[in-house]
Amino acid sequence: MNKISNVFYKSFAVVVILFTSVVAKAQIDVDIDLGKQEWYEDPKVWVGVAVFLVLLVLLARKRK
Repeated sequence: MNKISNVFYKSFAVVVILFTSVVAKAQIDVDIDLGKQEWYEDPKVWVGVAVFLVLLVLLARKRK
């Protein structure tokens, strides 16, 4: 019984090491595109969100 648990723990450790190495390898390939602007960096989006929040607050106040 003890030999079986040792084999299990060793094989589990090998699987964990292989999995973490695959995850680490996947994180190395990072594509950084500095010329592209994301949607949340656009000032028009922030103005639209601010207008929406102001309208939401005004509508909430009128319902009382």
